[in-house]
Formats: sequence, structure tokens, C-alpha cells
Amino acid sequence: MKKMFRTMIVAAAAACSCAACAADSDHSREDASTRPWFPLGLSIISPPVQLPSPGHSVFGAMVNLGYGQMTDLCALDIGVVNNVTRSMVGLEVAPVNFAGTCIGVQVGAFNFSERLCGVQLGAFNMTGDLHGLQLGLINISSGGGALVFPILNFGF
Repeated sequence: MKKMFRTMIVAAAAACSCAACAADSDHSREDASTRPWFPLGLSIISPPVQLPSPGHSVFGAMVNLGYGQMTDLCALDIGVVNNVTRSMVGLEVAPVNFAGTCIGVQVGAFNFSERLCGVQLGAFNMTGDLHGLQLGLINISSGGGALVFPILNFGF
């Protein structure tokens, strides 16, 4: 278990080097270089009790004691319910994870992403565009891999 966690951290750190690619994946959105980035974030219930506010980005660690929402996140998102609306690059760990584009690893009971370039580990995994691996009881992918597949699903 310790070795697997260490491997996930290394994979998340390597994925952070691709943050510029993740931010540029949708050219119609605001340029990543003009948005403010914060090194740490803390959320109890977003938006009333969250620093920085949900419209900002975190390059470091975000801790969500309840529900937390960020626009972009690179590195580590840990909590109860994590929601990264645009791009998450790194490691996301919670019972429930949401991400627009996920480049890295999502670990939780329920994992959702519009686009996955990495790994989802959980009981229920769902993505729109799969470029990686899903491990769980139910795996759903509408693009890449099998549409619905138990235990293991992959697409490249």
C-alpha cells in the first residue's frame, strides 16, 4: 500500500509538468497565464467558506473538509467532495471526485471526469473520453474503451 501511494505521488508530480498542456486543451477559455494561482486552498463548504474562491486555481494542495470547488488544480486535491471544473493535473482523493479534464489519478468511491488521461480507481468510474485506465466495480466511458465494463476498462 505504501509503495502504491508513493507511485501515485510520483505520477501526480510528473503530470504537473503537463499543466500547460491541460490548460491549453480548450483554447476558447481564459489563458492559464493570466489567472491567479494559489499554493494552498481550504474549503469547508464552497462557496461561502472557501479560500481561495471557486473561480481561482490552486498549484499545490487543496483540502476540502466538505465540498470544495476550483477552476484548475495542479498537484493534490484531498477531501470529502472534490470538484475541479476545468482541469485537474495530479492526484485527487475523496469519496466523490469531479473533474473537467483529469490528467493524473482519481481515487474514490465515485469518480467522474469529462476527459481522463490517467487512472480512475473506485467503485464507480465514469468519463466521457478515456485515455488511460479505469479500475472499479462499474466503469463507464463514452469515448475510448468499452462503454460499460466491470473491474477493468482502458482506452488509448
